[in-house]
Amino acid sequence: MELPVVVGIDGSEAGLAAADWAAREALLRGCPLRVLHALPLMPHLLPSWSAGRQPDPGALLHEVRHILAVRYPQLETRTDEVHDIATAALVAAGEDAELLVVAARGAGGFPGLRIGSTALHLAARAGCPTVVLPVDPPGPEPREHVVLGLDARRPAEAALEFAFAAAHRHRVPLHVVHASVAGAPDDETELLARAFEPWQAAHPEVEVVADTWCTGAGPALVEASAKARLLVLGRRPAALAGSLGPVGHAVLHHAACPVAVIAEA
Repeated sequence: MELPVVVGIDGSEAGLAAADWAAREALLRGCPLRVLHALPLMPHLLPSWSAGRQPDPGALLHEVRHILAVRYPQLETRTDEVHDIATAALVAAGEDAELLVVAARGAGGFPGLRIGSTALHLAARAGCPTVVLPVDPPGPEPREHVVLGLDARRPAEAALEFAFAAAHRHRVPLHVVHASVAGAPDDETELLARAFEPWQAAHPEVEVVADTWCTGAGPALVEASAKARLLVLGRRPAALAGSLGPVGHAVLHHAACPVAVIAEA
């Protein structure tokens, strides 16, 4: 069975932007799109219910389906409503997905919030690759490459494979960033080259630009995201407990492009 790209929506403009991004990614991958909307378990407890302003969730999915059908008529799209907590519904959907997509922040939160609890939960716990779209849409700068954040001493293999495949799919170079203050710059550069060499050999069509930064990984990756189409990070198995670590948090809060978090086996 062909696994879909799954996107979570909540009626916000950010959710619609996530659906549009997910649709374009599904077309590139040649797979279907599943649009998922999680409904409250007890809607009668919401203020809108008591005030007589019950939303029509079916209308939301109908509108999104219509928009996507007009923009991407060749895309196979399925829409689903589930009565469940959004994080639980999306984690479950990710078990049968090729990719999970969500906006950094949806209808909840407050002005100035860079990333909401749902996106953080999914980035830390989803079993499939998860893409988080930033609050602010990318600026006019050219988006000419995919960025991979790589620890050359402990290279994340699943993230390497995802990043090389993404660069091939989008037909752009792969910018591999390794940040370390531990060793001499020349030694770190050689260490980085050895770390991704097997993947470069397997993907000779992908142009690779390797970059070693003598600084913290978080600032280096946030800066690299300014001209990136996508930024890829590995997630260690220990993060299944729900902790992304300081680098993951910094990137998800401040990156200027979509961020893909890839769980390691």
